[in-house]
Amino acid sequence: MKKIKLLILTLCVCTITTQAQVESKKRIEFELKEGYASHDLAKFKENGLLFYAKSTSKKGKTREWKIEKYSNNLELGSTKTIDIPKDQDLDETYTSDTDLYMFFNSKKGEYTFFKINAKTLKIDRIEGKLPSKAQVYEIHVLDNIVFFDAVIKKSPMLFTLDIRSKEQGLVPIDLSGYDSKKLSIEDVQVVDESKEVLVYINAYSKKVHNMYVIKFDHSGNKKSTFNITKGHEMKLSSISASYIGKGAYIYTGTYSPKSSSSSVGVYLCKTVGDNVSFFKFYKFLDFDNFLSYLPEKKKAKIEKKKKKKAAKGKELKLSYLMASHDIEVVDGKFLYIGEAHYATYRTETYTTRGANGTTTTSTRRVFDGYRYTHATLAGFDEKGEKLWDSTFEMWPGYKPFYHKKFITTSIVNDRKINLLFSSRNEINAISFHTNGQVNNENSYSLIETENETDKVKSSYSNMEFWYDKYFIAHGSQKIKDKEKTGGKKKRRVYFINKISYL
Repeated sequence: MKKIKLLILTLCVCTITTQAQVESKKRIEFELKEGYASHDLAKFKENGLLFYAKSTSKKGKTREWKIEKYSNNLELGSTKTIDIPKDQDLDETYTSDTDLYMFFNSKKGEYTFFKINAKTLKIDRIEGKLPSKAQVYEIHVLDNIVFFDAVIKKSPMLFTLDIRSKEQGLVPIDLSGYDSKKLSIEDVQVVDESKEVLVYINAYSKKVHNMYVIKFDHSGNKKSTFNITKGHEMKLSSISASYIGKGAYIYTGTYSPKSSSSSVGVYLCKTVGDNVSFFKFYKFLDFDNFLSYLPEKKKAKIEKKKKKKAAKGKELKLSYLMASHDIEVVDGKFLYIGEAHYATYRTETYTTRGANGTTTTSTRRVFDGYRYTHATLAGFDEKGEKLWDSTFEMWPGYKPFYHKKFITTSIVNDRKINLLFSSRNEINAISFHTNGQVNNENSYSLIETENETDKVKSSYSNMEFWYDKYFIAHGSQKIKDKEKTGGKKKRRVYFINKISYL
């Protein structure tokens, strides 16, 4: 087995202000193209992290994956390997507070499922086959039951797997008065605090779109079903819930008119049991600072359109895609974070050859990822009334092909929320009080390597809250060393960087 070359780089400390500071505590690098690919990690608070990668070579009918345990100081501990049938690919992963779950699947529906304990590296392995014609998507784990949102013959299902007994099952998704083929799963959410699984169902009937919430217990038994949009003309474009205790949830996401697929605002909804306490809708333009990231000329143009609409008794509605975070409850207030983005496309040219030997040149429009522009943080009182809002620009270094959340947060002393995110070539750190006041706002140029002659040619990274005051940045980079002080003029690495911010 060819070992991954490991470089440990200790970065210098950069103090931003006397009140808050960002420190690069430690960085490790893995040389890419040295026998492994598909590098990624799962973090486990004080228990460190698990790093995993697959071997680029196959051993007969199997392929090897390596699992490495690192301490919370990024020191290598134990290592284990797992062998996977070569026709199976890593389909989904899930991380709990204590375990990493990996689901490998083949085109024939044969799967291998692993539960890997982050502290001991104990590995449980389950092999099986999916039901005929089943397509499975994201996985979620509550206690020892794995929940897959699945589709069989165009009907939504939950596919379940009991890790202890290794038994699998199917839970049909049905609603009274609806054809099952007119239903689709919007999302599945595991809520550890309430020990419930929430399944969000898009239900279509006679051009009417409703959103239902189905609650399951930790064993996969259905507890209740209710229509969260009953009595409202708006349809929900996205949804997630935060448990606030005593059977109560706060839901949030984006909404749109029932005649449109474009989101025009954000909502907050509180339920107790299956009863709605309040449902508040806020158009994007209801946020006072939503356009503050724009140049003055563009803002003035939108304001002019808004006034023209108002003169005719109409409202201007702006459409955005928004990656909404779960509601944070801080100091008795509900805090919402949304990251605005839009789809980008590129034009590709291709040629086709006819039967008579002639060629035809054509073009096609191809999706090229989502470009993120800005984010909004807003505070609401216990009845869902908006108290304040703040908007800040963000410009990640790459365009993801899914609705990704780039901002990572931490709560300090139940009085302050810290936001960290990468924008262009910097880490931006913003600290807010729960009254909306900015406590600190700074940009930090991350020293990406210890070698002054290195130049980072490209970087694809993620930043996430880890534990306590620590965050973790990780991803891949292409680096050019002008003077070859590191031994190679060019190198590609996967890096992990421990960062503190308080």
